[in-house]
Amino acid sequence: DVLLPHAKLGVTIVDHHVDAESDISEANNYIVENVGSVSTMIAERLKRKDVEMTEAEATILALGIHSDTGSLVYDSTTPKDASMLGWAMEMGASQAAIAEHAKPTLSSEQQGVLTQALVNFNSTTVHGVTIATVLLSADGFIPGLATVTKDALDLSSSDVFLLAVCYEATRGAKG
Repeated sequence: DVLLPHAKLGVTIVDHHVDAESDISEANNYIVENVGSVSTMIAERLKRKDVEMTEAEATILALGIHSDTGSLVYDSTTPKDASMLGWAMEMGASQAAIAEHAKPTLSSEQQGVLTQALVNFNSTTVHGVTIATVLLSADGFIPGLATVTKDALDLSSSDVFLLAVCYEATRGAKG
């Protein structure tokens, strides 16, 4: 709010949340697209104008796409996100920096499973190896449990972490 009165050329809001309303009333231009990342929208415009980028700029765009799309695995991810991530890589995005900083974040559902796993796991030590196990139940399928299990392993200080989540399978539109 402090900087908005100083915008001499106007205020443009770029958003990828198509159902959200902005809390910035001073905007005179609003660009919204149904993609997984705002960085995708920016990259597409830069590519269209043949803008040359530094390695740092390309890396920041790539990290933005990774962050918003869970490294292209979230349901909101679109082919355009993947395409613009590829373009950022073509423009010189640093794979080393991406590997260091692109940590997928957990969905709220996954965070709930992680919390329950850490609260309820049992551990035992066999021949010096600490094995943690936990059996949880859920209302339905939860994608990305490999990431949850890896986080549980890291946070539990166990050598092995076995996570099982039971749910009743239902028939969806896909059969």
